[in-house]
Amino acid sequence: MTLSLATSLSIATPEDAQAIAELKVICWRDAYEGLMPKASLDGLNAADEVPHWRDWLADETAGLVARLLWLDDTLVGYGLAGPMRLGDRPGKEIKADGELYALYIHPDFQHRTFGRTLLAALVDAMMNKGCKSIGVWMIGGHIRAEQFYLKLGAEEVTKRVEIHHGRIAYREKGWIWSDLPKLSARLTIRPV
Repeated sequence: MTLSLATSLSIATPEDAQAIAELKVICWRDAYEGLMPKASLDGLNAADEVPHWRDWLADETAGLVARLLWLDDTLVGYGLAGPMRLGDRPGKEIKADGELYALYIHPDFQHRTFGRTLLAALVDAMMNKGCKSIGVWMIGGHIRAEQFYLKLGAEEVTKRVEIHHGRIAYREKGWIWSDLPKLSARLTIRPV
């Protein structure tokens, strides 16, 4: 007997805040194990995250593009993009129109092209907003993410040795896709 699982994409709304917050905790604990202090990762709490997500998703002035990837009724991924945030990384800003703020797939569902599917939806939405390039900041040492970005043609453009976010200090790398139509083609056209 074969099970048929259906994937679908949706636009995230404030009502999705709880599901996103829960998935964020799972994804961060998996992705950043050994890259961020264990106490910080253990201290993540979805309930604490919900108000932030609800407010951000409700803010119509933020220019946020938020997409969710579902497998049947299970949220397996989320992605966020929008205008490049300027001013929080003086002298190290990425020269791009847009920014990929987050792209996370549940650890049990990685390596199934879900990341590509979610990124393709974000890129298309950003191109529809007139965006021509997109940058992303990532925690340095996250090898899976680096390989994913490299495979899709991203170029590493800058680094920050230390960022203080609360009490967490970590290395960060900046990447750019300078040609969104080219990235879109890489995401949607499969070689034969």
